[in-house]
Amino acid sequence: MTGHVLDVQRERRVVPDTLATALAEWADAIGSDHTLAVDEIRDLYARSTSPQGTRPLAVLKPGSLVEVQDVLRVARRHDIPIYPISGGKNWGLGDACAVTDDQVIVDLARMNRIHEIDANLGYAVVEPGVTQGQMHEHLRANRIPLWFDATGAGPDASIIGNMMERGYGHTPLGDRFQHATAFEVVLPDGRILRTGFSHYHSSQTAHVFKPGLGPSLDGLFTQSNLGIVTRATVWLMPQPPCFEAFAFSVAKDEQLGAVIEALRPLRMLGILQSAVHIANDLRVVSAHQRYPWDWTDGKTPLPRQVREKLRRKQGLGAWNVLGGLYGTKATVRGGKKALRHALRFLARPRFINDRTLGLAESAAALCGRVGIARSLVELMETVKPAYVLLKGEPAAEHLEGMAWRNRSPRAGDSSDPLEKGHGFMWLSAVVPQTGAAAEDLRRLVEPIFEEFGFEPLTTFIMTSARALVCPITVCYDKQNQDETARAQQCYSRLFDEVMIRGYHPYRAGIQSMSKLSQGSSVFWEVVREIKHALDPKDVVAPGRYLPDC
Repeated sequence: MTGHVLDVQRERRVVPDTLATALAEWADAIGSDHTLAVDEIRDLYARSTSPQGTRPLAVLKPGSLVEVQDVLRVARRHDIPIYPISGGKNWGLGDACAVTDDQVIVDLARMNRIHEIDANLGYAVVEPGVTQGQMHEHLRANRIPLWFDATGAGPDASIIGNMMERGYGHTPLGDRFQHATAFEVVLPDGRILRTGFSHYHSSQTAHVFKPGLGPSLDGLFTQSNLGIVTRATVWLMPQPPCFEAFAFSVAKDEQLGAVIEALRPLRMLGILQSAVHIANDLRVVSAHQRYPWDWTDGKTPLPRQVREKLRRKQGLGAWNVLGGLYGTKATVRGGKKALRHALRFLARPRFINDRTLGLAESAAALCGRVGIARSLVELMETVKPAYVLLKGEPAAEHLEGMAWRNRSPRAGDSSDPLEKGHGFMWLSAVVPQTGAAAEDLRRLVEPIFEEFGFEPLTTFIMTSARALVCPITVCYDKQNQDETARAQQCYSRLFDEVMIRGYHPYRAGIQSMSKLSQGSSVFWEVVREIKHALDPKDVVAPGRYLPDC
């Protein structure tokens, strides 16, 4: 093996001389400043919030469609595996790391142009480097009365990157893949494919009609390694005349099912349009503070009495619900009435709007946490970061929740979890939107967390009318070797158990790609045949969502 680099996934070796030749060709194509193979850069991209990252051979930063084509052609010519990222903010699921060591990262962050925004039809044409913060600032600065859909990944996260993972945001356009069209894709041999109607040069409807004529190919390029998406159209929503968030909580863990049964009819009728978050107390507490080491004498997991103390301190319930109502004043008023009626035997919802938050901020400035102002201030602190997401405003505060077990985060102003040294992994199981299914998942995962000494930071999200996505977070201290090892074991057990029970995750991190070969053999055979037809040398992202390739 001396003198060779081993690709474990496919037992393919990249000879140093071949790599050196490819790097020289890449430098000619995209510039030496954007062809990076020094150890410092390779180490930077090897960082992960997971217990172990993967180390690339090099990092390439193309800045245009033509440069992406050149990158792929060189990789194909020299049989070198590449792994595209939009910016490396795939937190808890691999970050900027490839599936295996010794792939070449293609970082598309330089491709950050907003090509077009249509304020009448509500869409934007963007490149993969366009971030949530960039889009929000562009709409605000140009006074365009549109909202885009934001996730909790922070202002620096890529819009297309999350879409390629079929991620979810918080607004009525929360299913990002379903609200996107006209993908521009570079295939492994450098050819350009455009999906939907966008492959017709004269199309008037490429940006507003998703399928086009013939087979709909968009889905082939999400959660796959079949090509690199370099441009896409994302749909935006008109700023509604009226918007109000709602929040309520229930006191007992066992009331989770009742909450879901009460809200599902409203979601199915379209009265509730946003993603509705149902978070346990631990998930909310972790967003505002780290683990209370001084209250527990350093012991883990969190004792029940301390958990209850934190719950009382922040005015939380066992389950805490937040969603949004959008429309005219009349429709929002009707939604509020329907929500109150649905919850009449369970909870009393509180409604929050810009005026409510303004009053809370004024009360905080004038009175602090004294008297009647106290509840308003606590509501503001708890709700505001999620409230702005319901309006399409990305917020960095959500990333702070990943510091829960970090005993000594690195100093600095950055909200980047890698800069802070946070350790966490996300597992996002999907369950039917029934109280029984949600309770079943809760009872399944909580003993596993207890066994390995962690707290179940859990949220059930109504992302559609019929299913719940359940992000489960394993937070741990990366500086503690024993805790890190237990976190990996905990995650692995959780993944195995939800797969066995049939609550499969809607997306997977690189730490679980090897576990995806369950299910229909015909499905994976067809996927591999498509992959081989487009990429017989297996150049783009080996192993990504394609087990045993």
